[in-house]
Amino acid sequence: MLLRRSRLGPLAALIAIGLAGCSSGEAPSPSPPGPAAKVAPVKPTAAPAMPAPVVAEYTYDTKGRRDPFQPLIKPKSATPARTRAKTGLASLEVNELKLAGVVWEKRGFYALVEAPNGSGYVIRVNDIIGEDARVAKITPEGITVEVKSLDAAMRQVPARLVELRLRKEE
Repeated sequence: MLLRRSRLGPLAALIAIGLAGCSSGEAPSPSPPGPAAKVAPVKPTAAPAMPAPVVAEYTYDTKGRRDPFQPLIKPKSATPARTRAKTGLASLEVNELKLAGVVWEKRGFYALVEAPNGSGYVIRVNDIIGEDARVAKITPEGITVEVKSLDAAMRQVPARLVELRLRKEE
C-alpha cells in the first residue's frame, strides 16, 4: 500500500494544481471536438423587420449650367479620322502593277504581281488594291480588277474592269 500512495501523491498534486487554475470563476473553455463529435449549427436570431425606405424621385434642372453627367470633352465627328500610312498593295494603283505569273492549285488561282519598286505580292480573288480596286477574277491568262470611282459630282459611277494579261514569251 505504501507503494500505491507514493504513486498517487504526485498524480493527486497535478490534478489539484489543474483544478486550482480553473477555479477563477469563469466557465472553462470547451475542448476541441474530436473527429467523431458533430457541431450543431447555430441558428441566427431573427432581426426586427425594418420598414422599407421611401424612395424619392429627383429631376435635375440645369438652370443654364452644364449637365454633370456629360463628358467635358466631346469627340469631333465632323473631321475625318486619322488614317494610317498605307503600305503594301493598299498604297499602289492598278496601273502601276505588272503581272509576273499565275499559279493554280486545288483551292484556286493566285496571281504574282510586281510593284514599280521591285517588290512582289501574291494576290487572290477579292484582295483590295489601292483605295478603290478589288480583284474580281484570276484566270491562267491574267487577272481582272474591278475599279470603282466617283464622278465630278461625287456620285458613284459603274465599276470599270481592268485586265492585266501575262506577256507571251517570244
